[in-house]
Amino acid sequence: MCMERYKEALELQTLLAICFADCKETYHHWRVFTVGASGVCFEFDRENLCESLSGLDGIRWRNVEYRKLDILRPSSKRWLVSDLPFLKRAPYEPEQELRIIYSSATEEVSAFDVPIEISWIKRVILSPWMPVALRQSVIETIRDIPGCRTLTVQSTSLVGGQLWRAKVLGAVVDGSQKR
Repeated sequence: MCMERYKEALELQTLLAICFADCKETYHHWRVFTVGASGVCFEFDRENLCESLSGLDGIRWRNVEYRKLDILRPSSKRWLVSDLPFLKRAPYEPEQELRIIYSSATEEVSAFDVPIEISWIKRVILSPWMPVALRQSVIETIRDIPGCRTLTVQSTSLVGGQLWRAKVLGAVVDGSQKR
């Protein structure tokens, strides 16, 4: 709704967005933005990414601000249209989103290429639900891409991490916890 209102208010022909999580991976990200084993997380160098966008016409970016409903009371101050692409309701806060928008009042386009260098990819994290038998093949395929030979590609440890399992299995029963 915020994006639609922004586009309408500024009479834009085009409004596009690309969204990045500006935090470490979370279970929320894997469950909300992926389907089963198909998800892959690319961890980017934010500084290089944003620097490459500086000076490009129609590009703006900033971290999304998450607002609670209590600021919607009639007594609260009015919002600026320029902030709308970077606002979401508080329940979406776990996304910790960096949003990059492209807008144009004169051109109607369905896509805008964002320049990304392979060297800006810090690592690639594979879905926690990717079958073990498929992981090595996917890692090798990614590393066969020109410029990706030394790229860090790994499975997430968020689900079923071996260290976590070992700690849980090694937990000691405290006598005060017995009934």
